[in-house]
Amino acid sequence: MSPLRKLAGQTAIYGVSSILGRVMTFLLTPLYTRVFLREEYGVVTELYAWVAFAIVILTYGMETTFFRFGSKAESTSERDTVFSTAFISILTSTAVFVGLVWMNLEAVSDALRYSGHPEYILYFTLIVALDVLCAIPLARLRMLDKAIPFAAINLISIFTYIGLNLFFLIYCPYALNESGFGHSFIKSIYDPSFGIGYIFISNLIASGLKFVLLIPWIGGIKNGWSLSLFKKLMPYAFPLLLLGVGGIINETFDRAFFTELSGLSEEAARVELAVYGACYKVAMLLSIAIQAYRFAAEPFVFSLFGQDNEKKTQADIMKYYVIVGALISLAIMCFLDLALLLVGPEFRSGKGVIPILLAAYLCFGAVFNLSFWYKLGDKTKYGAVIAFVGAGITVLLNVILVPKIGYYGSAWATLAAYLAMLVTSFALSRKHHPIPYDFKAIMKYVGLALGLIIIHQFLQDNMWIKYISGILFVGLYAVYIWTAEKSISRAQ
Repeated sequence: MSPLRKLAGQTAIYGVSSILGRVMTFLLTPLYTRVFLREEYGVVTELYAWVAFAIVILTYGMETTFFRFGSKAESTSERDTVFSTAFISILTSTAVFVGLVWMNLEAVSDALRYSGHPEYILYFTLIVALDVLCAIPLARLRMLDKAIPFAAINLISIFTYIGLNLFFLIYCPYALNESGFGHSFIKSIYDPSFGIGYIFISNLIASGLKFVLLIPWIGGIKNGWSLSLFKKLMPYAFPLLLLGVGGIINETFDRAFFTELSGLSEEAARVELAVYGACYKVAMLLSIAIQAYRFAAEPFVFSLFGQDNEKKTQADIMKYYVIVGALISLAIMCFLDLALLLVGPEFRSGKGVIPILLAAYLCFGAVFNLSFWYKLGDKTKYGAVIAFVGAGITVLLNVILVPKIGYYGSAWATLAAYLAMLVTSFALSRKHHPIPYDFKAIMKYVGLALGLIIIHQFLQDNMWIKYISGILFVGLYAVYIWTAEKSISRAQ
């Protein structure tokens, strides 16, 4: 099997949990945006932005560090020692985090403007802790090419989360008004006034189940914690922490600080944030594929280190990533009305941000592809520099634009940040680890997808013309790519 076919196969398996799981989770968006008011859904958007930030801080680059040092291990025992040292480090710091929040729950709730609901902060603290503790065992599965157990564990957790959401948000309100079987039980466990809290309870139970299912894969912890190894891990991990912080600022700053930056009242800001967050979900259809690809690509590329075809394979990976990413973006834009059915009617006013965010996500995936040169070369300090270039632009443009144009300012800031990171990473890679990317083909494919999207926007008046042309444009793009790449393959 060729390296690219192996990567494609693993991406497909990881995609089962990532794509199917995200799609199933996306199916909750129509539920949330119809069951809850916009200001309530704004709370969900805001708190999950803080969760993403906390997870990055508490994993502090140890996941990629485990890949790097685990792939260099000369024996199973040595690899287990890398795992146990990384996991025990994460376990200790996470326990400290939970303890500090627990002892200062009221102060933290006040600081985040949730003094009326400190239980939300407690739930999210536990969710963060469980997700962080799952990170290294899941990375271990990926390193061992255990894609099927990885997918199975994630799917079980995801379906548990979805099932509990449906139980609390659909079945319980229905059963509460019925006098049949189970009525008294539902009445004893369900309180309609708890509202969005049931989303968080569902997540907490699902995250706990995932951790329990991963316990058999934490067996290597018996090798204990190595201080000498920890001293080697941290110089590699710390720049990745800075990289992660910069990256999560790019990804979540707009939502975490939108209320403060918008100049609106708290209630009005959360309404706007809910609209932005819902449309963000639609654009994240592209990120589903990127996430599946990232799960497979990181251990795959690390395994190529030092091989003769390493640079050529990385160049091919970038090209095919752009091809697939552009195809998905084209499909979303051609059938945007259908994609918007994911969100309630009151949340669709922000659909203008979707093409901006799609472009941002496409750049983000390319930035990930360009990250391997400094990860493989143990030059993670450059990753931190790249991330903080993006973070600086994110913060600056959000501060400038959000008070003027609201969440459109956030979307443009996200695109500008990832584009700047892409340019910076490419410039540094040309100097330190040049890769022979096929820029002519990449620009041609992106230009074709963009041209078809622009043409399609002029066909919006007639519904039938719009959908028929969408099918033709997506098909045309796919056939052109297939023909062009087949010709290149034959020429080689």
